[in-house]
Amino acid sequence: MSNNLDIIFKSYDIRGVFGDTLTLKDAYKIGYSFSKFVESDLILIGHDGRVSNMEMLDAVTSGIKSNGKSILYVGLVPTDVVYSLSGLLNLPGVIITASHNPKEYNGFKLCNSGAVPIGEHSGLLDIKNNITNVDFGEISSFQIEKNNELDLYFEHIQNLVSPEKINNKIKFGVDGGNGVIGSIFNDLTKIYNFNCNELYMDIDGNFPNHPADPSNIENLQEIIKLVQDNNLDFGVAFDGDADRAVFIDDVGKVVSGSMMTTLIADYLSEKNDNLKVVYNVNVSPHALSILESKGVSLFRCKVGHSNIKALMKELEADFGGEHSAHFYYKDNFFADSAILTLLMLMSIVSERGEKVSSMIDKYNFPPSSGEINFTVEDVSISLDKIKKVFSGNFDELDGLSYFDDNFWFNVRGSNTEPKLRVNIEASSQKILDEVLEKISTNI
Repeated sequence: MSNNLDIIFKSYDIRGVFGDTLTLKDAYKIGYSFSKFVESDLILIGHDGRVSNMEMLDAVTSGIKSNGKSILYVGLVPTDVVYSLSGLLNLPGVIITASHNPKEYNGFKLCNSGAVPIGEHSGLLDIKNNITNVDFGEISSFQIEKNNELDLYFEHIQNLVSPEKINNKIKFGVDGGNGVIGSIFNDLTKIYNFNCNELYMDIDGNFPNHPADPSNIENLQEIIKLVQDNNLDFGVAFDGDADRAVFIDDVGKVVSGSMMTTLIADYLSEKNDNLKVVYNVNVSPHALSILESKGVSLFRCKVGHSNIKALMKELEADFGGEHSAHFYYKDNFFADSAILTLLMLMSIVSERGEKVSSMIDKYNFPPSSGEINFTVEDVSISLDKIKKVFSGNFDELDGLSYFDDNFWFNVRGSNTEPKLRVNIEASSQKILDEVLEKISTNI
């Protein structure tokens, strides 16, 4: 065993540097421990396009099979395809991915039957703790067999958003970031008759053009230019495993996760008088005030897909939004789906006949920093320093949230990287800059 379990087991998934903190031996034992944790004798497995994935597939399936369980392999697919199929087939699922992390990383996202998330409070710690009891066995090559489960997925997506609802005159740009979205995008294009300009849709686990991380504005410059140069209606950029989508409006501005949460929830509230929405701690307070004025019932929770999904299921909530651009749907087994969010935006534009920029402008969002990441030696020490700088009470549901008449911020440690994540919203850019300066010089 690599002796790095505390490093690779995060709050809601498993990630490490392949061959270093995350070894094939680890993958074997994770597979075995996961197979012991779930009740089903059949386990669904898919993966993104990372270079190390076939080795990881051999290792994790060998671990699963050593416990006498079988594999339903769905191949090279986005994470949200596995989530949807887990719900449709009522099977536990494994996704081999490190999401937006650099190419040297790999990992696993796990769910139980019915797309029920597995995080630190819902089984991930049990899987971790049981690994010490697993004996390492032989890793054998996984024999890949053809399957037709993707047809079931495409049928499911069409049931949620009918192709008839989409105006195929809408022109948009898509940046796949050389991630796994390229595995199914041609099929989606045929089904929905997409009219789009494409960037980096070929799958390459080396991510040669830019990191598959749309949360970083630097990685969005080409899709912004594509939208502007071609007078497109909007643009969308996917991360490596295509469970997250960041949108660009028709004038080339980034539509934040809080803005998208507002737009989608506002649209859904027109169809549902009793809409329930779950949001995480770094969603904009301005977004919340808009949705409250629309009669939406709002429920706050910690960051992370397993937290959002668990609360949504408990409340039977209709929709969930994270500022990090993950969006969740009750009708998709409470799972997040970037693909469904793309289709949802196209439905909104088709139905309203408005530009994305004009719809967002109506909300009058105040200046926002977006997510800023700082590398710090010790997250808890940095948070204590911030507490001493700002007077008043902090909300500590997840990191530190601070509410003032003229500004708001949330500062929290990343669950996937050694970073401090900062989000600020203020009544003016001047106040925002002052708050950011105050935080950055005291961490």
